Amino acid sequence: MKPLKNIGIFLDLSETDEFLLNYFKKLDDVFEFDSLTLIHFVALDSDSADLAALTQQLPKPLEEVLEDEVMELVEKVFGGKKSSIHIKIALGGKLDALIKWVDSQTFNMLVLGKKAKEEGTGVFSSKVIRLTDSDCLFVPEGAKTEFKSIVLALDFSDYSEKVIVRGLNLSKNLFSKLMPVHVLKAGFQYFPYFKNQEEYQKRLRTKAEATYKKIQKKAGLDEELICIEDSGNHISRSIHDFAAMQEANLIIIGNKGIADEDDLLIGSVAERLISAERKVPLLIVKPN
Repeated sequence: MKPLKNIGIFLDLSETDEFLLNYFKKLDDVFEFDSLTLIHFVALDSDSADLAALTQQLPKPLEEVLEDEVMELVEKVFGGKKSSIHIKIALGGKLDALIKWVDSQTFNMLVLGKKAKEEGTGVFSSKVIRLTDSDCLFVPEGAKTEFKSIVLALDFSDYSEKVIVRGLNLSKNLFSKLMPVHVLKAGFQYFPYFKNQEEYQKRLRTKAEATYKKIQKKAGLDEELICIEDSGNHISRSIHDFAAMQEANLIIIGNKGIADEDDLLIGSVAERLISAERKVPLLIVKPN
């Protein structure tokens, strides 16, 4: 897995941007990224009447006006323009074209924010996360700018090793505590009269721990596996509730799980973890 050197951050020119850049600055202070690109997407089509009316009122081209606004924020947060910071204003309203450009930049990670207020639906961020090939860090507004503990959500799919490697890299640089977690999905809610539930959970745990030992040795991970018993909730809820209870600062998960279809752009667990009510930042590891 490539080191974190080339980062893209999506901004929407709202109050959330300052929070998002301050959150990211903590990472930049540690990793000293080679390149940081701030991306703003203008959803209006090039031939939109609203866009035409807006540009007629501006003293200079819209792209320059937006770049100036982003630059003011950069200077406020970073204390001046760093040579490693670049700005991309995407006009034309074509998200597919923007994603194609984003993937051509081979970002090691994309950072996206989620507003805490009701008007922030998170639809745009969700679309970007589904479509891009880059790892995505999804940060809810108000998240703590610290990295004391990180949850590694493991289902022993092909993504699990990538999740561990990314977690080890972050932990090494941020001095974070790692918590490898696996949800024992028994499905008792579908079979309420299942006999010997405790024994079945025990067998699932033994199997999970044996599988983890193989990955643990290969990856060089010291931490023991934490198994969460099936509570009847969706796996995403069990993972998030555990992370919140442990006051974890980040969840790392694979783009798709072992039970997800190949044609899905994103798995059901990752999909639910980026929903509006989740409060813990989420890093989705892609197959690249």
